[in-house]
Amino acid sequence: MPLPAGISNKFGYSIEFDAQAKYESLRIDFEAMAEHLYALSTGAESAGIGISRVIFDPAYLPQLLATRRGDYIKSQIPFMKGTPWVRHDEHYHVDFEIQCRSNES
Repeated sequence: MPLPAGISNKFGYSIEFDAQAKYESLRIDFEAMAEHLYALSTGAESAGIGISRVIFDPAYLPQLLATRRGDYIKSQIPFMKGTPWVRHDEHYHVDFEIQCRSNES
């Protein structure tokens, strides 16, 4: 389900999910997030690249690791250490390890 995002809520950034991962009638689907991260990780691996880090709200990590893919995520996906400068309750970031080629011809 799309997150209600518009100018009045800073395009979703002012939405705050609570400790139970709920906001109004919405709730975070940790199973879906875990499947997405699993698909990104295995897809990256098959392309010969890796994931360097995932920026994810640390308060929700136990709920993510409690999913069906939790063991895989715990062992294969590196999460950012520390606290991000903006809360990541309604989104997360995935940084891939990709070797850059030189612009020289």
